[in-house]
Parts: sequence; C-alpha cells; structure tokens
Amino acid sequence: MPFDEMTITLDDVSCLLHIPIRGELVDPDKVVIDYDAIHLVVELFGVSLSDASSEVSSVRGPYYKLDWLKQVFEQQRVADNFTGAVRAYIMLLLGCTILADKTLTLVKAKYLPLLRDLDGCGRYFWGAAALVALYRYLGDASFYSCKQLGGYASLLQRGTYGICGIGSPLARAMRWEYRQGTQKVDEIRAVLDQLTPRDVIWRHFEDHRQHRLFDDICLYRGGLKWYGTVVLYLSDRCPRQFGYRQYILIAPPNVDTLDVDVE
Repeated sequence: MPFDEMTITLDDVSCLLHIPIRGELVDPDKVVIDYDAIHLVVELFGVSLSDASSEVSSVRGPYYKLDWLKQVFEQQRVADNFTGAVRAYIMLLLGCTILADKTLTLVKAKYLPLLRDLDGCGRYFWGAAALVALYRYLGDASFYSCKQLGGYASLLQRGTYGICGIGSPLARAMRWEYRQGTQKVDEIRAVLDQLTPRDVIWRHFEDHRQHRLFDDICLYRGGLKWYGTVVLYLSDRCPRQFGYRQYILIAPPNVDTLDVDVE
C-alpha cells in the first residue's frame, strides 16, 4: 500500500477470537488414514462402527462432514454422552471457523486426536493455527486461477459488530468504505493509491486491552507451523500496526530451511 504493508497478525487473532496464540506445537508423526478416522469417532464420539464406516466411506477419505458432526452432537447430547457431544461440537466448530478448508463442508479427521484430553486441549496454540491456515489459503488465492478462499475469512473483514459481547469494530480497516455497485475496479485502485497514513486505523484494538493484553510474541519474526504447513510471519514488515515506526526491511527467511520446531 502507499503507506507501507499491512497484514493479519497474531494480535488480531488474539483480540478477535480470544483463543491462545501461545502453546504447544502440533507436528504428529502419525498419518491419519481412513481406518483411523473410523475408529477415532467410535472411541471419542461414541458412535457405532457401522455409522462411522459409512460416514468415512461416503467422503472417500479421513474427513467428516460438518452436517454429520452436527447430527452426532445432537445424538450424543440426547444420550447424555456429554463428552462425546463436546468433542463433536468442537470438531464442528473447527471445521466451520479457524481451520475451515475450501470445501466448506468437511473437516479433517487428523484434528480429532487433539481432543482426546478435553481438559488439556487448550494447551495448543489454536490462534497461531488459525493464522497459519489463513496465510496458506491467502497464498493460494493470490493466483488468478484460484476461485475460493479457505481459512477464517472473518479475520479479513471489517464491521461494527461486537467482540465477545463488547462493542468494538471487527478488524483493522481503512476509514474509507466501498459501496457495492457504485465504483469499478480501476476507480477503486485509484482510491487505494491515494490513501495516506491518516486514512488508516493502525491500532484497532487499543480500547480492547482491558480484555486482551498485547503479547510480545506478536512481534515474533519467523515461521509459524501447524502440522506440516509452514508460513512466514513477518512482523517487521508491519510495525506500525504495533505502534512502532517502519524501518528498512531485511530479506525474509527461506521458508524451506526454517527450523520451526526449535524456534
């Protein structure tokens, strides 16, 4: 942009979703296949082997349909199997929000083992996972041939809705607002090119700090990893979003050679 770069940061995720941006790395060695997907739901949801087999067979892979998870949630709740119902609900939530893929109808079975210990599943860095998924799909969406966007797209949107019941705008945004149907693409580009720093809301969540303090880990520069996906998180390219002055940029690291496990 004319006034430097902007992006979705860990601070945005923390303030908007109130989920942890610190926690354990998830990089399991075991690959979840169809057989595992079937027996995981039998063990952790409490469904029958035939129902589980039928579901995995219908999607032709280690996935679950979101509609099916909703049915499982209702069935297990009625059966007073609240542990199974909670796991089904969280899987449904993950597939609809922070780990949504471009199918918009499925969720990967590999996430279910993370919910085996419901008391301990909060130790994972779900907020960073949301950002990894969104960054990865934004990379895909930068190609003209890509027609869909996965990840939690609400992190890209603006509005005047409340955050966790607190009146505050949804996301960092320009003060200028586009009205659908009134301008063409070339006209919008001209408006964007004329923006100045005064037209930007740089620190959108300062009135939210009493509920979500700023975490210095948001200034981390390097790779973020969720399962086998690694993306670059370059906070040095948007320091104005953290209240600092932009300085001369250095070259980004090579994502293929990053030792993310250690960092």
